[in-house]
Amino acid sequence: MPIFVKQLQLSGKENQQDAIKKMVNHIKYIQEQLEYTLLNLDSDNVIEIDTNKTTISGSTGGTSLGSYIQLTGKNGESFSVGKNSSGNFEFSLKGPDGTQMYMNSSGKLVILEDLTIDGGEW
Repeated sequence: MPIFVKQLQLSGKENQQDAIKKMVNHIKYIQEQLEYTLLNLDSDNVIEIDTNKTTISGSTGGTSLGSYIQLTGKNGESFSVGKNSSGNFEFSLKGPDGTQMYMNSSGKLVILEDLTIDGGEW
């Protein structure tokens, strides 16, 4: 979907002053369209986001998506996976009381406390 639906209409027959007025009006139109589009960016007009270049954060700061994904809850619980700020791959699951499960540098999954997984109904 194009942002600018109008094009600059110069026939070449205008005098210099009229041509300048048309260009100024067209630049104002472009500025207004850009401001409106940028202020109204949402899921309806964003088709794709490269998460290697852009980090997507939730409005509460509890969600972050990119090459590192982190989901956090109100009580300190969290889930994180991906390359962390140190450049190391991380996988961890934390409850309100701290870390319950993580992957160590050898790639082994370490479970520190009883972990119940409810598979739901099949």
